[in-house]
Amino acid sequence: MPRRRLSKHPVPKNVPVIPTPTPSLTQFQKEEIKSIQSELRERRLEALKLYKPTPLQQKMHECLAREVLVIGGNRSGKSLSTFIEDARAVTGQDPYGKYPKEGGVLAVVGKDLRHIGMVCYPLLFKAGAFKIIRDEQTKEWRAFDPALDSARLADAKPAPPLIPPRFIKSISWTLKSANYIQKAVLTTGWEIYFFSSEGDPVQGFSATRVHVDEDLGNESWIPEMQARLADRKGYFAWSAMPHSTNNALLSLKERADSEEAAGLPFPNIVQFKLRLSDNPHIDAEEKLKLLQRWSASGEDVLRMRSEGEFITDSVLMYPNFDMRIHGMTRDELPNGQIPNDWCRYAVIDPGHTVTAVMFAAVPPSEEYVLVYDQLYLRQCNASIFGEAFARKVGHNHFHAFLIDAHGGRLRDIGSGRLPVEQYTEQLSQRGIKSQVTGSSFLAGCDDVAARAENTRTMLHIRPSGTPFLRVLRDSVPDLERELKRYRKKVNYASGVPIVTDQPVTRGDTHLCACLEYLCAYRPRYHKPPVQTEADPWWVKWLADRRKRMGMAHAGYVYLGPQGDHLHDN
Repeated sequence: MPRRRLSKHPVPKNVPVIPTPTPSLTQFQKEEIKSIQSELRERRLEALKLYKPTPLQQKMHECLAREVLVIGGNRSGKSLSTFIEDARAVTGQDPYGKYPKEGGVLAVVGKDLRHIGMVCYPLLFKAGAFKIIRDEQTKEWRAFDPALDSARLADAKPAPPLIPPRFIKSISWTLKSANYIQKAVLTTGWEIYFFSSEGDPVQGFSATRVHVDEDLGNESWIPEMQARLADRKGYFAWSAMPHSTNNALLSLKERADSEEAAGLPFPNIVQFKLRLSDNPHIDAEEKLKLLQRWSASGEDVLRMRSEGEFITDSVLMYPNFDMRIHGMTRDELPNGQIPNDWCRYAVIDPGHTVTAVMFAAVPPSEEYVLVYDQLYLRQCNASIFGEAFARKVGHNHFHAFLIDAHGGRLRDIGSGRLPVEQYTEQLSQRGIKSQVTGSSFLAGCDDVAARAENTRTMLHIRPSGTPFLRVLRDSVPDLERELKRYRKKVNYASGVPIVTDQPVTRGDTHLCACLEYLCAYRPRYHKPPVQTEADPWWVKWLADRRKRMGMAHAGYVYLGPQGDHLHDN
């Protein structure tokens, strides 16, 4: 094989490489690159990416229940976590896939416009929902942690808005200067509506998520907003302090307690209780100052604002009522029934919206007073009352009928007659009488404080371990329901709640009023007269039929084709 001939000319070393010329960027392209780089930096700094929840807040975010209560005191993080959930939903960034990506409707309900302008709008659309700081090791931004960063407080800055401006398509205002936002439309297809609970609840729309923040001016918003979620199988959230004066919140809490006690694997409603001590974004010194201030206002204020506890034992009129103690089963009654030799009473709270009647009995031993039955008549009039009352009374003997004297003196607008007169007439027509009052009534005690004190006395546990007032289980459900919500009036002085001894009589307190009238009367045992056995039902039926047909002396009833005719002998 011939050897390759080398060139006579040596190859030069270190030949310089001529760079390929790059096209120069236009000014527009340079601006576009800067804009993209700035956008990327801003997106890395978005609040939803830097938010660090507490363990309990994280459980709330993971919860798939359709209804969620986030109960907490001041500065416990309840509002922040629920507005974070709102922002994740409307920007399509919920990591658990609860909300649709293609768009939806979020309804935010605040107590009034001032709450919307000072709390709801800033938390969603302004910087500062929480603080962020650049990490000393990674140089990346993260959530500020007072435990780690207390010495670098000056380096912290407000976090960007929960909903970044890039998502906002348009905003409508009620009053822009006060941040009274009405509606926001986002580029994701979501719409956010803001409502004040001082007005009537809005109807006729469908919502994907409803968020109620703090207290409500009108509790009827809750059932209406729950109804708005039906079409879209939406989610309901309420973040609030444990206001025991709010019946709607108490009702939801009771439902959550019931489902938690039942141990349901997939409950419909779940509650989370956040405390001031669980919030890592407030340093220990500031927490101590808050606790000292609240302690000075009383134990109730401390429990509500720090621990997120309902102070029902201080606000309820009769907090010691407990069916485990005051309840009585039918097995404890002779033959499971009220005997004929017991002394019976009936107490009436008249009204058109609701007429309530409570039935009670005292045994010969006078060991206790037993509330054993009720009537709860909605949209009632005198005729409806008379018919329902007659069915309940039957052939039983009653010692006395009591009535709310104030309600009984309110004249009917149409006839101008007193309800007590109309009720008496109805009972008289039906032959319903008591031993003391006949077909009329005794006036209930008008002294609110006196009858409340008598009720507390009868509910008190005696040395024997039993109270004087007993309630037959599963027989007076509306009384049990009302007593759980029958509360005292709360006045506020310089923002501090002051619990009075006067009851709140708005809403369903009808059987509670009956109970107080009964206890104020102090029912005793009076032996009923001996009753003869009632005639068979057909005797009364036949007599009524003869009277209707005008044949008082008819002798026979023929059944068959001519069965509707009565014939003389």
